[in-house]
Amino acid sequence: MKNHYSSLCVTSTSTTCTVSKLDTQECSNLYRKGLTAAASLQQQPVKASTLQIRKGAVTELAEWLQTVNASGSKTLQTVIPEDMLVYFTQHRLPNHAGSAIITGERIAAPSSLAGIKSRLATEFELLSRTGDWDPATQQGNPMHSMQIRGMLRGDSNHAAEAGYERRGAVPLTEAEMHLLLSSMYNKFSSRTDSIQQLLMLRDGLLFGLLWQTCFRGFNAGGVRLGNIVLPTGGNAVAFLVPTRKLPAGAMLYLLPGTTKNRKGGHCSVTLTCDVLCFSTWLQLVTHHYAEAGQPVTNFITRPLAVGTKQFAEKSMTCSNAWACLTMYLKSLGMYTGQSVHSTRRGNMIHQQLHMQKSDKEIGDAAMCNEKNVKYYTDTHRPIRFRALQ
Repeated sequence: MKNHYSSLCVTSTSTTCTVSKLDTQECSNLYRKGLTAAASLQQQPVKASTLQIRKGAVTELAEWLQTVNASGSKTLQTVIPEDMLVYFTQHRLPNHAGSAIITGERIAAPSSLAGIKSRLATEFELLSRTGDWDPATQQGNPMHSMQIRGMLRGDSNHAAEAGYERRGAVPLTEAEMHLLLSSMYNKFSSRTDSIQQLLMLRDGLLFGLLWQTCFRGFNAGGVRLGNIVLPTGGNAVAFLVPTRKLPAGAMLYLLPGTTKNRKGGHCSVTLTCDVLCFSTWLQLVTHHYAEAGQPVTNFITRPLAVGTKQFAEKSMTCSNAWACLTMYLKSLGMYTGQSVHSTRRGNMIHQQLHMQKSDKEIGDAAMCNEKNVKYYTDTHRPIRFRALQ
């Protein structure tokens, strides 16, 4: 029997196939557009704040190389693990030491060194220095070497022996959050400057989100209208604005996308319908922003565009949130070194002590693993007083 598949693969000599070919200029334009589009997509998974931090780490290394590089032979393209060992031990660690601990010695947190290693490894990969370091060929990523891995393990052990302990954010209590948000709620209507009024409403909504969700700053600042959904499915915004149709005790899901610990999933929020509830502030925000001609259509908390009184259609960064929280706490005489993690830690402690929630229940609601919940709710851990730079 004839192999019909083979016959289909045979091109008939009598069949003429005409292929339209691009000329040199058209081909060049196609590749330029394609590579530009691909570069744009490659940047999407990386937040602007992450790029900025990595740029700072790379710039510091490049500047150090200039100071020890009389011959000009040491660059990001040519450094080897031994160069990085000298950089870490003689520059990075001494110049980025944390607060004094048991021995009186100043030590950088081991996690900060691991973070810098990760950022520099990414930069070397972008320079096509990929794969594990090969001492024989002197090729590969210098961050992915036995020398660097051994140094990181040794630094962690040294820090532990010297008495280093991870420190927790200054927790904000429910009473403090109630005082903060009640003060803002009472003051916003007395503002004569409409922009200042809108900013206060935005910040009230942001702080309510931070408290109720236990989100990190960048997650709370990135919530969109489409991220607020019903447990049964479907968007919940119509049940919250212009009037709230859901009673206290109703549950909603917030979908932040990717968090530091989990990808996908949702955060569970139980409406309290008081000043601590994000839905109370969302009603005010949507109403007053619409009246001001700047309606909320996507991001629910937005920064002002630089040099204008118009809100940019983008998310609030963690730095934005921290600056706003610090400002309001100072205005009330409540500032004692809190950061945006203070709401996260404070609410987890509150749930554990006053609502008898288990670590698993707290973690499931806040999209956080149990190990991190234990870290946040450990009230015996040293406090880290952070000052906004």
